[in-house]
Amino acid sequence: VSYYDYYQPEAYLPVSNTYIEKDLSINKDIEKLRLSTTSSLLSGRRDVIVVSSVSCLYGIGNPADFHANVTNVFKGETIGRNVFLRKLVDALYSRNEIEFNR
Repeated sequence: VSYYDYYQPEAYLPVSNTYIEKDLSINKDIEKLRLSTTSSLLSGRRDVIVVSSVSCLYGIGNPADFHANVTNVFKGETIGRNVFLRKLVDALYSRNEIEFNR
């Protein structure tokens, strides 16, 4: 299983003096699983086993940074709209009129 649907590493072809930029497409379903697994690991759960490709693990970053960007909202809790939206923006979510994407 790969983190990417498509991955083209950067390359240089000296014969034609051509540079090919890296190109990739992240698999959104695997991205969701990756984030869910990371969250489970950082929450202290002891029943999580990770079997993954290097591409899924690479770039997860510092666990403290990930944990700092987690926003927990509990049933019955009141949180201000602007506070919640700011937390989403800080987590790199953006608004569009079609779908909710990261």
